[in-house]
Amino acid sequence: MRNETHESVTATELVRNLSGMIDRVRISGQSLYITKGTQTVAELCPPPKAGYPISKLSDLLSAPPKLNEEGSSMADDLKRIKNAASVPDNAWD
Repeated sequence: MRNETHESVTATELVRNLSGMIDRVRISGQSLYITKGTQTVAELCPPPKAGYPISKLSDLLSAPPKLNEEGSSMADDLKRIKNAASVPDNAWD
């Protein structure tokens, strides 16, 4: 759905100024609609930001993943490894 706050350029303008239009989107972080005639046919937009969006953090924390049988088996393995590890009294030895 078209958002009126985005700028629009014609396909012809885009072809003539592609590098400048890409820089404009990259620097501003705003999408640019591409029109052909009276119709919006495409959108040039910056890539999504890396990482997990902070807006979804509360959802993630409120419903942590459940450990199944493999998860508890892995926890048991880690305990066994820790108990069997030979750790010196002095970390510098």
